[in-house]
Amino acid sequence: MKLNKLKEEWDALPQKGIFPEEVKLRMWNTISSATIYKRKNIYRRVIAACAVLLVSLAGYQLYSEFNSPKIPEMITQTFPQDIRLLRLSDGTRVWVNENTQIEYPEKFDSEERIVKLKGEAFFEVARDTTRPFIIHSGNIKTTVLGTSFDVKAYGNIAEVNVRTGKVKVESKQNAVFLERGSAAVFVPREDIVIKRKALILEPEWKKALIDVDGLTFESVIEKLKTDHAFTLQYSREDLKSLQVQGTLDTRQSISEILQTIAFALEITIKPIGNDSYLVSR
Repeated sequence: MKLNKLKEEWDALPQKGIFPEEVKLRMWNTISSATIYKRKNIYRRVIAACAVLLVSLAGYQLYSEFNSPKIPEMITQTFPQDIRLLRLSDGTRVWVNENTQIEYPEKFDSEERIVKLKGEAFFEVARDTTRPFIIHSGNIKTTVLGTSFDVKAYGNIAEVNVRTGKVKVESKQNAVFLERGSAAVFVPREDIVIKRKALILEPEWKKALIDVDGLTFESVIEKLKTDHAFTLQYSREDLKSLQVQGTLDTRQSISEILQTIAFALEITIKPIGNDSYLVSR
């Protein structure tokens, strides 16, 4: 009920001449405080409560944004004589050279695939036209959809060499597009990248590791025979189809490599003559 309407009803009551004016004023003030003003206070409290709720909701939203689960970041650091092969969540393979740090998410998001590199790595990027693969490496950014290339970024030295596919390399000042057999080199003084012919398509250090994941034992042996002279005899033909998982370090001798495979497959590979081995259970 509005204050003016209630005041009119109060004034119409048969109390004139009965109470002094100051008493009636106190009575009116008491009634007003107990009704209209109380109602206004309730409104104020409701409004205040709503404001607190809105602030609380906003605070909860900010809290949720800052504390919502984030995709874990993975960091791989290599050291002298330490070369590694990584398999990222999208199927991309990365050979990481020694003295290198690479940072990548445990799982890429739905829009882009971003990694950070300090040092040198060779990438075989899994093709995905909906999510570009982006490498931040010092002064340059490299963007691809699916290709293979080497990125080198040590301090102000930054270089990209493309083996297959197409690559976009950017600095703060310009961008160049590369294809097989071309390279981009960062020029610190001008803060630009320039395009030139690649001196190498695949760095020698990458050959230290062979990815044999999912290959048959026979296929792995054929790979090894390209760089090593040896022969194998099998006690059983089905041994050839055993599946190998993982990576082989070619810096070992062929005997050491074969023993690594034997241990993984739970078989026996023993020498039976010059550069000849017998495979058995």
